[in-house]
Amino acid sequence: MNRLFLLAGLLTSPIAPAQTVLRSVQEAIAQARQQNPDLQLARQNRAVQDYQLAATRSALRPQARAFANFDYNYALPTQLIPAEFLGGQPGEFRSLQFGVPFNFTAGAEVTAPLLNRSARLDVDLTRRNLQLIDDQNLVLQDEVSTQVARLYHATLLTRSAIDLTRRNVASTDTIVRIARQRLQKGLIEPLEVNRLESARLTAEDVLRQNQLSYVRNLNQLKLALGVPLRDSLVLAESLDQLNPAQAAALPTADRPQVGLRRSQIELYRLQLEREKAQRWPTLTAYLRFSEQAQRKEFNFFDVNQRWFPIGVTGLQLNVPLFTGGLRPANLSRARLRIRQAEAELAYEQARAEVDNQDVFNTYGQAIGSLALNRRNFQLSEENTRIALIKYRAGVFAYDQYLNVFNEALNAQNRYLNTLSNVFINQTILQIRQAP
Repeated sequence: MNRLFLLAGLLTSPIAPAQTVLRSVQEAIAQARQQNPDLQLARQNRAVQDYQLAATRSALRPQARAFANFDYNYALPTQLIPAEFLGGQPGEFRSLQFGVPFNFTAGAEVTAPLLNRSARLDVDLTRRNLQLIDDQNLVLQDEVSTQVARLYHATLLTRSAIDLTRRNVASTDTIVRIARQRLQKGLIEPLEVNRLESARLTAEDVLRQNQLSYVRNLNQLKLALGVPLRDSLVLAESLDQLNPAQAAALPTADRPQVGLRRSQIELYRLQLEREKAQRWPTLTAYLRFSEQAQRKEFNFFDVNQRWFPIGVTGLQLNVPLFTGGLRPANLSRARLRIRQAEAELAYEQARAEVDNQDVFNTYGQAIGSLALNRRNFQLSEENTRIALIKYRAGVFAYDQYLNVFNEALNAQNRYLNTLSNVFINQTILQIRQAP
């Protein structure tokens, strides 16, 4: 019986949320490249576009179709002829009606393109479009990787900020408790207690803001990683435990955005070639066979009535002569698009170079400031402890303690921001150095 109750409880209880543990930012980026919803949709779209290549190739292959036509001639043509041909008197005319009311034709037709340069270029255009989609996916992957790098370290930053603000709240609790004891003994004025209490409330409010920022960053990171919101996401490392790389070089490889612009130029050049190919003639071979029945009454299912076969084979040559000015306009437009794409490529190359240089310079500045800010942070922590001891001993006034405390807050913020900037820009440089 106990087993039955246990089994029923397992079946009726809600499914426990899963847990994802990330040990490094590289693991986060690798998971995002596999599970990010935008990247998954992009890969699905690429798989759908593969079928467009088969559809384009069909224009170069033989085509076969079966057809059937039914005609009802509700008004047959009539013509007057001299009556003397039918045994009548000269000068008289007789009316003759040509055709029958009902006509039914059924047959099959096979066509095979022999010469069609435009259709062959359409296949090349489709391949180039697929390459363009691949390049767009690489651009999206680069953007997602950069976003994950920022969100990952922003989450570590806010988590470290929470730890520091908790220590600040604990310190202000201690100093407020000491101040209240002094107030009871009449050693200080209520103004001093109120100012210290205000500092404690401010520290507690900062703690709540950091907690909110941490939850927001964590949820955004889950979204980028494709992790369900109800699942748990654990970052195994902490910001202050990370070690910066020995050196980071300026990226020299082309950004995916530059490769995308190059693919667009190649696509537009192919489109120009296709427009030029519209001047070429097309040659098609065809074979058609059909049977036709003509009836005065609707009796096509009568097997005793005759059907007349019609068979034809031949070649069809189409030579474009004049398109109403459409061809010159399309050629001019294709040439303008190439020049525009070349200008966009030059701008994208310049922008990528500036962006790489900016990330590299920011990383170098952050590395240079990290040691200074770390030492400043350590000194501020030590100063806060000394100031607390001196205030407890009555050597420091509350203004002196608050000055040291505020200096410590500024040092904490500078240190955490510098540490976060180091690893964000270091990861971005590593992403852009990867092949």
